[in-house]
Amino acid sequence: MEQKNIRKIMQLVLLGIGCSILLPFLLPFALGIAVNVISLGIPFFVVLCALKNPWALGVLKNMRKHLVTMLGGTIPEAFQEEDTKAAKTESAPLDTEAVSEAMEDSVEDADTQTIIAWYGRIGKERLNQIVTNLNAKGIYECWLRRDGICNIRTPKGYRRVGCLPEYPGEKAEDICRFLTREGGLQASVKGRYVYLSWNG
Repeated sequence: MEQKNIRKIMQLVLLGIGCSILLPFLLPFALGIAVNVISLGIPFFVVLCALKNPWALGVLKNMRKHLVTMLGGTIPEAFQEEDTKAAKTESAPLDTEAVSEAMEDSVEDADTQTIIAWYGRIGKERLNQIVTNLNAKGIYECWLRRDGICNIRTPKGYRRVGCLPEYPGEKAEDICRFLTREGGLQASVKGRYVYLSWNG
């Protein structure tokens, strides 16, 4: 009976000595694992709570604002715009069809304004020069590429006869409607080109 007790005591002493030797080596690994789990787990848990509870997202935004103001900084304007947009959408629900129609109208108006501005500043004068030069040579048609290069067809292929700086080539159909409305030029989209013709 005494030998069994002595063996148990010896095993406990040896275990204690082994732990005291290995503990300084294993403790940093255990602490590192614990710190990594906590540092990755807390943000994940907070985001998970915010996704499940919409009110938590508002709390997080308020905490971020307070933290930024405490540190003496300012919140970027992009975040402030998001907050005001979110407040507007929450306060007044809009009809989606009316919104989409208004957006299409505003896009069309913006495209038209871009074309009118380009035509007034550069386009009209340059097109008149190109048409006058081609008229003098007896040519009554040309093709505009999307990059503003103006070409004519010759027996050897297409030849460059002019260039329209800042030409808004991605709005080819709008340009055709505008040029036809202005009079003097007939314009139509043919593939990647805008085909222009006129009476000599």
